[in-house]
Amino acid sequence: MTNLRKSKSLPVYIVEPHNDVVRYIHRSIASKILPFDDIVVIHLDSHPDLLLPVHLDADVVFKSRELIENLSIENWLLPLTYAKHVSHIVWVKPPWANQIKVSEQNFTIGKCSQSGKIRLNCKENYFLTDGLFLPVQKLEECSNVRLTVAELRPDQWSELEHRSSTHETTKEPNVVSEQSCIFSTYQKWGPHLNDLLNGRPYILDIDLDFFSTANPFRGFLAAEAEQALRRLYGYQALCDTTDQTLLEFSRKREFQLDELEDIFCKLENEYHVKSDQQKALSLDDLMEIEAISHSSLDKQLLEDILLICNSVLLDPKYREVTFLQVHNFGCTLDDTELPHHISTDEQVSSLLNTFKNLLELVPRPTIVTIARSSLDGYCPLNAVDQYQRDVLKILENQYGSLLLTQDYD
Repeated sequence: MTNLRKSKSLPVYIVEPHNDVVRYIHRSIASKILPFDDIVVIHLDSHPDLLLPVHLDADVVFKSRELIENLSIENWLLPLTYAKHVSHIVWVKPPWANQIKVSEQNFTIGKCSQSGKIRLNCKENYFLTDGLFLPVQKLEECSNVRLTVAELRPDQWSELEHRSSTHETTKEPNVVSEQSCIFSTYQKWGPHLNDLLNGRPYILDIDLDFFSTANPFRGFLAAEAEQALRRLYGYQALCDTTDQTLLEFSRKREFQLDELEDIFCKLENEYHVKSDQQKALSLDDLMEIEAISHSSLDKQLLEDILLICNSVLLDPKYREVTFLQVHNFGCTLDDTELPHHISTDEQVSSLLNTFKNLLELVPRPTIVTIARSSLDGYCPLNAVDQYQRDVLKILENQYGSLLLTQDYD
């Protein structure tokens, strides 16, 4: 490993959208604060952020400015693994997040030999429902990725959940397998993680929505329109997990999402949702749009699009909703919903204390990245500043002086 620069003060980079941390990771690598490869990321977040920019050419990963322009909050992490900068991601999730179950696994990420896009061979539903699966035989220029999913659950969490009658949550009960037991309590997986790090440089990455998170799409559409959107973006459950079955599923799913994105982009261009003068659309109106008339959608799904369009266009309550936002909402409607858990003050305090205890079990990070995630509605806007102050105080008490970079308005 190249000799790295050491800073007496711990570098801490604070951004608003999470993908903005990538520029600071790149700069830390270029300035030899971080090594070029084999970095571990400990990622505390209510969301995995482990998708991929579906249409991004793999070679763009090595063009920093162009890459950063193509990243978003849900897909900024894995391109770092394809570039071989990051080899191990530890997603530390709060008790209410269930997009990927507590587990540890290895998978391969690489360039599709046919399309040149980045794909991976992990069989988690989280990746399958975005059409990202590809058998390893069809990947080239591969990198190996280790993914650990662990839960940071305060000891008294069940009691706090029971006592709280005002918070909202979409949490489903966890099914704890024998394999996942070690990652179910931080007292067990904290020392295990320390062994895995084995002195390697790592990034401590914190999204402040870890402490309380909202699903910004809640109440986004009228109930009937939301059900239509679920049908539109629905898919048939998989019967088996052979590579061939998953490959066919991924291809169909990618086609489905691409087709729907094209349709809603055309609707966005054709109809100005915020206009004061709107009239009800008919199926004939929709069929004048080539992306719809030439689509593979059956009559029921065409009627679903019509229902969604008229709901958005005619109901003043949804006048601020755009058709591109409708598509983004549809993409979240897979087998796990976006988490929604507005934490009580007691719960936030408990999570902060458990976070502090976790830091005592692992060595000092090389850099810290923090995402506020408040302007997009994921972290409560009225609480994000307090969460930030609390986290910085914990970091300062644990590691001493901090070298702060605050890159947000």
